[in-house]
Formats: sequence, structure tokens, C-alpha cells
Amino acid sequence: MIDPQPAAPPSDSIRITRQGKIRCWVKHGLDFFQVGPENPDKPLTLHTSPADVAQSTIPRLISVVEILKREYLKTLDVSTGQLTGLHQYNALQWEQRSEIAAEGEDRASTIARALEGKKHPKLTLAPYMKVTLCRKALAGMHDMTYQTPQIRRLSKTTKARIKKKAKQHMP
Repeated sequence: MIDPQPAAPPSDSIRITRQGKIRCWVKHGLDFFQVGPENPDKPLTLHTSPADVAQSTIPRLISVVEILKREYLKTLDVSTGQLTGLHQYNALQWEQRSEIAAEGEDRASTIARALEGKKHPKLTLAPYMKVTLCRKALAGMHDMTYQTPQIRRLSKTTKARIKKKAKQHMP
């Protein structure tokens, strides 16, 4: 009989592609935050790779992050009083795909065309994005934009249920 292999620990980086399933990425992210109570400060980075503008995966990345933040809030234990969500750090970057030639006739002709004002050289930029999620605020992330964590709101019935349980456990 073959022993099942132990599950690999969740990685701290997830690359979002066009082919993958959103539910798999969300499950992987939730597993990362469920398995890691011993390291609450460890961040999870979700990122895309530079691609053509027509094939950008940034919208998929944003969808995964928003679903992950919403589902994480649902998994919080109300009895412990921890009702804050995930801190989010965003970095939008780009990679230049074509450059002006360094030397030779190509460079001279490219610059001459640009100066004439006709047939400007086409510069293509391939955007990509990194989103870092963490339970606690991180220091040294000044070059990224920051979104504060969401706070889970409790309904009146949930608050009443918690008070009732607390009274029952009191002697």
C-alpha cells in the first residue's frame, strides 16, 4: 500500500496566470493564512508576470485578492474578538519590451524618424502587478500603496448569542 504524500506547506508567493482557476488560488491563499498561526507576520504575495497589454492578468489578480480578503473575513473566529481583515500593499510596475538601438544605423534612423514627427517609434510597456497581503502592518513598504484592513461587523443576533454563551460559561 502506498502512503499518501504529505501536503506541501503553502508557498508565500502565488503567480496569477490566464490559465489557472480562481477558486484554486483563493483556496491556496486561505490555506496559507489558516496554517500559519505560528507566523502571523508572514506576508502572502500574489503577482502577475509581464505580458502584452491585450493579455494582461491584472484584472484576475484583483478579483482573486478581493475574494480572498472577503473569504478571510468570514473565517475569523468571532469568539476570540479578532475581527480585522488583511493589510494590502499594491505595486503596479511595468517592463519595457522594445528599446531604441544602442548603436549603428538603426539608432540613427529611429531618432531621425522621432524628430521628424512622423512614424514615432513604438515603445511597448508590459504592465504587471504585485499585491502583498498580511495579517499585521508591515514596515518598510513605502514604495507601495496601502489599503487598510476591513473590519468584520457583527449583527445584533450574533452579539446576543456571544453574550448568552458567555453567561452560560460563567459560574
